[in-house]
Amino acid sequence: MVIFNILVFLISLSVVIMIHELGHFVMARRAGILCHEFAIGMGPTVWSKRKGETLYSIKLIPIGGYVMMSGEEIEDEVVKVGSQVRLVFEQGKVTKIILDHTDEKYERYEKITVEKVDLKGQNMAPLYINDYEVVRNAFYVMKNREYQVAPVERGFNGKTLWQRFKAIFFGPAMNFALALVVYLIVNLAVGFPNMGSTILGTVGDEFPAGGKLQVGDEIIAIEGVEVDSWEELSLELEKDFANRELDITFIRDGEEMQTTITPMLYFYSFGFHSAIDAGDSLIIGSVTEETKAGSAGFEAGDQILSVDGNLVASWTEFIAEIERIGDLPYLEGRVIEFVVSRDGNEVTLSVDEPFSEAFLETQNIGIVESRIGISPEYNFNFGQAIISSFKDVGRSAMIIFTTIGLLFDNSGAGAGVGVDNLAGPLGIYEITSQALSGGWITLFSWIGLLSVNLGVINLLPIPALDGGRLVFLGYEAITKRKLNRKVENTLNYVMFLALMGLFVFITYNDLLRLLNIK
Repeated sequence: MVIFNILVFLISLSVVIMIHELGHFVMARRAGILCHEFAIGMGPTVWSKRKGETLYSIKLIPIGGYVMMSGEEIEDEVVKVGSQVRLVFEQGKVTKIILDHTDEKYERYEKITVEKVDLKGQNMAPLYINDYEVVRNAFYVMKNREYQVAPVERGFNGKTLWQRFKAIFFGPAMNFALALVVYLIVNLAVGFPNMGSTILGTVGDEFPAGGKLQVGDEIIAIEGVEVDSWEELSLELEKDFANRELDITFIRDGEEMQTTITPMLYFYSFGFHSAIDAGDSLIIGSVTEETKAGSAGFEAGDQILSVDGNLVASWTEFIAEIERIGDLPYLEGRVIEFVVSRDGNEVTLSVDEPFSEAFLETQNIGIVESRIGISPEYNFNFGQAIISSFKDVGRSAMIIFTTIGLLFDNSGAGAGVGVDNLAGPLGIYEITSQALSGGWITLFSWIGLLSVNLGVINLLPIPALDGGRLVFLGYEAITKRKLNRKVENTLNYVMFLALMGLFVFITYNDLLRLLNIK
């Protein structure tokens, strides 16, 4: 199972990265920019194949990727006056320049000392070495690779502003396009809820409604209040969280029937919920390790006795305490202590920095929510699927912007949210594994979010990212002159080192979380 999860993770991440780089590559090729290499991953090459002027390769570490375009950075002259090289001729013109003239494999080719050279060919001037003409698609031959000579007109900076903009922007744009396709597939497969009806489309066996309600039942009243739509039904379910016995009237096969259901209460600030058969007792249900409750050591069957030093004897009192804690403006550094009864013993458990109500609202989650395990009927609607897919992309982007905003907000919604909460490659693997366990619909939704994430992050106006390069193009468009190349490359290099440092830090935190050290 672990191997399968790793395989799905690698495929998912590789597809998202490949689509991004493909956007750069296609628009660069359309502009006539020479692309030396199209690579997926980083580190040593495990596979490569040259097709035309481009080397296609897969690297050992399946994180990242790149398109190596000619002229993106300052390129030193590969062949300089005074250097010695060997030349390969075809029809009297140089087609290959062998840089290592001492290599025995190339002893049969003519060796020269370079006296004059121009391999840039400004304004389409002929390329030459000494008195020999060099074809414009000649190759440099190095020990382990070949790459094509890049005249000025084939370089990134030799293209128009609009061509360069498209070559940069279409990387992130392809990520949004991928997310749109993925969300469309999900929406077409799942369909859309019939909110104008109260007929049940699904009933979860592991929820309180399991065994009491069935698919196809039509709920007509809750606690004696008639409901005609799913919105009215939801409002009645959420009206009184402390009501532990809901009287539900429904129609099954034309016959009016009644049942009583005890809802499960979900407390997202801490990451646990009431047990399915808890009733009025403060007994919690299953606890996931990845939640704050799981990290604190909560177990299914624990009965809550007190929270934050205050005794609680009912769900009403407990909800009041949870709302009080969640309403605190500063939760960073706060530790909330619970005392629970476990196997006849009192156990003290500490939850670090519970999520505030303000933070949960940014994620469209209530501080406490009631669930009985039902959902409406879903219908196929192609037009709505298209519209909803665009909305899903926008919603995913807003989640990322909200998260970035929380990193710089040390109060209110941002309390307790820091760089150490971000996920790197190991964290993405963990989330992908969880999504896979939820089925292919959940996995596809996660891939869509991941693709939007990559697109948005790359558009941030930071040097070394696509957004930073677009800012430099914007400067050129306004001032009508290019930014000094040395300044641009220095900014990109410094920010690249900073991003690599952040990458290492986030990966380190991922490792600690996976090993349950943090």
